[in-house]
Amino acid sequence: MGTNDDIPTLIVLVLGDSSVGKTSFVHMVCHDQPLSTPPPVTVGCHIEIKLYERRDRHQNPNLYFIEFRDVGGSVQHKNSRSSMFYDEFNGIILVSDLTSRQSYDNLKEWLYEVIQYRSQQKLPKEFTPEVLQNFDVPILLIHTKFDESNGTSILNNSKSTHSDLSSANSLLPNYNRKSSLANLFNCDEIFVNCYSNKRFSVDTHNVAKLNSFFEKMIKKVSVEQIELNPQFNWLTSEDHYIH
Repeated sequence: MGTNDDIPTLIVLVLGDSSVGKTSFVHMVCHDQPLSTPPPVTVGCHIEIKLYERRDRHQNPNLYFIEFRDVGGSVQHKNSRSSMFYDEFNGIILVSDLTSRQSYDNLKEWLYEVIQYRSQQKLPKEFTPEVLQNFDVPILLIHTKFDESNGTSILNNSKSTHSDLSSANSLLPNYNRKSSLANLFNCDEIFVNCYSNKRFSVDTHNVAKLNSFFEKMIKKVSVEQIELNPQFNWLTSEDHYIH
């Protein structure tokens, strides 16, 4: 975590396949409005910053800069991006496209890419649920192009009617279940249309989930700082005396 004029900075990696809508999502979050046209393909890393104000203004600090590092999804850069972008971060947002089943399946590989780079232990060649046991970084799933999916399940490529959105084969949102990856990663997920902020306006359920993700990062950083800077109890210690 960095600081800028006494306002702490939290870093979020935004990962996912190329053209799934990472840049459009980050722009909507940071500027409170969607892009008017599709952005160019990200090469390297695109950075945006949002000033996050905690709901309880009595908390100190109650302001944080959230730095979104929108990492390009090109396969050609897979071997170089780890050492460039994965050394310092406080949270991960994984982005998939509701019209592309492959982009959803690849989220496990994106997360595993980070875990492999950061791990000090020898890991399997492919992702397994066991690799998540010691990985406690906050995660949030974003599923874009909700409007373009038109009720189509990306898990079975079939049309879903309003009455069967809660079926086990559908990734579309409802109040009773989460997608299999959200359960696997033990995280929230948000379904959005990146060219309209109707599903992402103030006080919506999606904004509450995003703020909850920010709060998890803040809590984790606070705990780590306490562990690094333990407070000595001078009054009860038998080894220290005041003369």
